[in-house]
Amino acid sequence: MLVRHLQEMLAYQQLAMEIYNDAFAAVVGDPPHGAEVWARPRPKAAFDSPALVSDIIIPALEKKIEILKLMETKHQMASALASSKLQVPYQEMTSAIHVALDRAQLQYNGFTRWVQSPQTAVDITRLDEPERLAADRAIKALNDLIKRVGLTSDEWIDINQEAFNSVRAYLGLVPLDRDVFRSRYFLGLTGERVRFFGD
Repeated sequence: MLVRHLQEMLAYQQLAMEIYNDAFAAVVGDPPHGAEVWARPRPKAAFDSPALVSDIIIPALEKKIEILKLMETKHQMASALASSKLQVPYQEMTSAIHVALDRAQLQYNGFTRWVQSPQTAVDITRLDEPERLAADRAIKALNDLIKRVGLTSDEWIDINQEAFNSVRAYLGLVPLDRDVFRSRYFLGLTGERVRFFGD
């Protein structure tokens, strides 16, 4: 159950990243590639249109923050799944969610200040590396847990599919069947641009 919960947290994180990265691509015209949870690109670009940032980037960040806050709530509600022997993967995900939320808020505040005054120098990258490291630690702790409980690759992929489909249900989307999910998942691992929450 803890593996299933942690996979769902990663699925929500993927949703948040899809929303933000697609907004980023709409503004700068350079879509990110791969499934962002596993191969998280760090897009770099110079923004020159306050109107586009206001109309596209800021709403995407508002949605990203909303999703991360939902993750935080769901994660707190799942604390009973983490017995004393299972605290490490739970706590690593807790840290990853907190840093991701802090980073999204930093991005939101920075872009908002820039839109209000485009001459203002803002740094929205200060938490990029801490967020990456926290996510890496959470994924490593989850992978260690998967090995410890002895899940086979097929069992783990099936749990992953369930987790992603639960997030799709939250969005009102139909579930992905086994073949479609696996195709998207493995394409994402190879660096292809895939979307689990946009058909």
